[in-house]
Amino acid sequence: MRNPLSAPGHPAARRPVRLSVRSGLPALVVALVVALHGAPLWAQDGEAAERINAASSPQAEVPWMSGGIGDEAREEMRRSASAYNVHVVFSARNGDYLANIPVTVTRRNGQKIHSGVSDGPLLYLKLPPGSYQIGAEIDGAWQNRRIDVVASGRTTKVMFVSRGE
Repeated sequence: MRNPLSAPGHPAARRPVRLSVRSGLPALVVALVVALHGAPLWAQDGEAAERINAASSPQAEVPWMSGGIGDEAREEMRRSASAYNVHVVFSARNGDYLANIPVTVTRRNGQKIHSGVSDGPLLYLKLPPGSYQIGAEIDGAWQNRRIDVVASGRTTKVMFVSRGE
């Protein structure tokens, strides 16, 4: 969750990125061309993209981690999952993951305690016990989920699915 993108009106904060698991023929053709003509460059860029996960500073009021684009980044998120008690996933109806999703977390009394943009389809939060509302803007519309976080160490899982397509 990169704070510069969370600024209201920032163009990147308004467009979710779809990360397809079904590439299709055009992606295969592009991959073959790149593999034949620029394999070292492609491998280097691909590795860098897979390693990008973002996390809050240790002093943050609400510790968080977001990312999960690519196998390596998803595995890093899974290894860190036990440190967070709220796990959020963003996806399209067809199962494609979504990234670049604006998110807010508010207490039951309406006090906003966190806002930002999730860099990937996975967002992990560490919230104290209590009742919260998590909001996510997908396809220009805000969706909200009410959750209760308990002290028992149980993980609360939340899924946001695009209403379009």
